[in-house]
Amino acid sequence: MIRVQPERFLRGVLPGLSWTDEGSRLPAAACAKLTADTVRAARVPAGLHLAFTGPVSTVELTVAVGERTTVPAPTLPEAFVVRVPDSPPRRFPLPADGGVVRVTLPERDPDQVVRVYLPEYTGVAVVGLAGDRRPEPAPRGPRWVVYGDSITQGWSVTEPGLAWPSRIADALGLDLVNLGFAGAARGELPTADVVAASGADAVALAWGTNAYTSLPTSPARIAETMRLYLTAVRAGLPEAPIVVVSPIVRPDGEDVPNRFGATLADLREALEDAVRRFAQTSGDVRVTLVPGRDLVPAGLLVDGIHPGDDGHRALAEGVTAQVAEGLGLDAGPVAAGAA
Repeated sequence: MIRVQPERFLRGVLPGLSWTDEGSRLPAAACAKLTADTVRAARVPAGLHLAFTGPVSTVELTVAVGERTTVPAPTLPEAFVVRVPDSPPRRFPLPADGGVVRVTLPERDPDQVVRVYLPEYTGVAVVGLAGDRRPEPAPRGPRWVVYGDSITQGWSVTEPGLAWPSRIADALGLDLVNLGFAGAARGELPTADVVAASGADAVALAWGTNAYTSLPTSPARIAETMRLYLTAVRAGLPEAPIVVVSPIVRPDGEDVPNRFGATLADLREALEDAVRRFAQTSGDVRVTLVPGRDLVPAGLLVDGIHPGDDGHRALAEGVTAQVAEGLGLDAGPVAAGAA
């Protein structure tokens, strides 16, 4: 077996951040300023995977296992998942105490990208990587950083790689960093500073649902929070296109007031107005709003809140063109991604 450095192949991590050392999608300095629910969610390796090409047919992953995570997507398998275009996904269980995971790969063109997704139910780090032939790191596209809540993190897809940010990244050839935090993502400004310092070529923001109930707020407050969030991101990324996706439909919240008298419809309207005002008053033509209310039909929500595989595909299809336009790319088709 030919041994290589696994860090060269790991995708989904912010530049300068060591997943092996920190076990978080957020830097320690940001975690020190954030609420506990965000810090816990950041320990879920959402979207993290090894990406490589070459004629390799078998790889061996040496893995270290940590504590169970608290908010992984409940529908995901407790295994490494291998995804190759035009091939069914393959699952490989994670040993309870770590060790070596032997991964056999499907026959394919050597130029096709193989993605080996980390299991999300526990803290896990790949500390060694070897192949029967030498794997090569997959090419990197433009860095796309997406901030959002559990829907962005990937609830409730059946396989990693099927969440709406991953589908868009695959369609457009982007290097995705998924900053989706289940139960959190209410526009916390320390995360805006992280996005601003990420060196991203493009950004998407998709939050608001958890400002309805998880930590409820008012229309005026969510509007001001969005203004400040955009201001902070733009200060660090003056040229990057920013796509803002307002909350998708939530039938139990559209017309039901939270403790401060605001429905989700009220909060969505205030958030959308804040984005429009920011773009207008600052003359920022690189900020694009995608109204989320009608992106995902209610029938595609598996629990009344989170989309299933088809719902994530619908969400991706509603956002891909705006992301592509911001980067000057042709919008490719969003794959069905059947598991």
